[in-house]
Amino acid sequence: MKQNLLKLTAALCALALTACGSAQKHIEPSIPASVPEHTTEAATEPETEPPTEPEIPFDYMFCFTGDISVADGARTTNRWEANGRDTSSCFDETIMEHMQKADICFADNEFPYTTRGSATVGKDYTYRANPANVQLMLDLGVDIVSIANNHTYDYGPEGVLDTLDTLDKAGIARVGAGKNLAEASETKFFDLDGLRVAFLSGTRVEWVELTKGATETEPGVFRTVDPELLYQRVREAREQADVVIVYIHWGIEGVDYLEEYQETVGKGLVDAGADAVVGDHTHCLQGIEFYKDKPIIYSLGNFWFNAKTQRSVLAEIHVTGTRSDYELRLQYLPAMQSDCTISYISDPGQRSQYFRYLESISDGIGFDEEGYVTPVTAE
Repeated sequence: MKQNLLKLTAALCALALTACGSAQKHIEPSIPASVPEHTTEAATEPETEPPTEPEIPFDYMFCFTGDISVADGARTTNRWEANGRDTSSCFDETIMEHMQKADICFADNEFPYTTRGSATVGKDYTYRANPANVQLMLDLGVDIVSIANNHTYDYGPEGVLDTLDTLDKAGIARVGAGKNLAEASETKFFDLDGLRVAFLSGTRVEWVELTKGATETEPGVFRTVDPELLYQRVREAREQADVVIVYIHWGIEGVDYLEEYQETVGKGLVDAGADAVVGDHTHCLQGIEFYKDKPIIYSLGNFWFNAKTQRSVLAEIHVTGTRSDYELRLQYLPAMQSDCTISYISDPGQRSQYFRYLESISDGIGFDEEGYVTPVTAE
């Protein structure tokens, strides 16, 4: 479901308030003008159950990417511009088709959109993108991005504010940073026919705070080194949505093994009410785990970030059924990032090698031939 089909929370809240006002209107029951003398009890109408609306069956797909960079001077951006900003020159047909047809497409926006500000002192790498480069996200069909990462603040508070403005003008929802902590930690809701979905995002990289966390009065990212506020936001979202998904920036760059806190926090998010946890930041794939039958994707790695040849993925979450009885399934579309392009892996032998690798770095999961992921119980 693309931008013109998605209804975000603000409009729907207004409609909900109008509906609630009508539903709460009190109508006094009518009373007969007189009752015959021989009648000892007032006649009453038999009580009837109000009609119930039939539940809407649905089959929704949400897709998720790892790191994307369209920063000025990046090799990915250079390739895109050298091909006349034709996005299909960098993303193959299968990948683009799945992203564009997703009911909700979620990407990691690993840079600020700005022409202002000064590079953060003390950082080895600082990125920024001309606001016009948001066109690539629109070409891909992206509906919502995470800006909870270690580059959103690369050009200071001006860069953060320009990023918020650019995304808002493009009609792309955002989570994980804001003009203050309330906005940075805000949940975004998508209301689909028969299903309400909540998205949250936080970052817990950088033990030394070079990427500034938002405060009550200052812009920044939603820093979750202490995860308690993130847990609280998940619990709040759980009360308001059917499906809650957390996208989190964590882990060590370049390694496929996990930090202990990734497992602890991932499970803590599920305990708080998340239906799925999706991680990134490591620039390489990490494993998958099911906890209480909920998937935790530890890292999606790079999606389209540099020229390196490495495994990538477009992760899909399929939600099928009705509001009172639905199934959530995780599917991986195996891909390769190479020479500033991203391509779907269709060769059966290469797909098998890809899935076996992920099984080897994961805890108790298996892939079928179509890339669906299921928990596997040790015999």
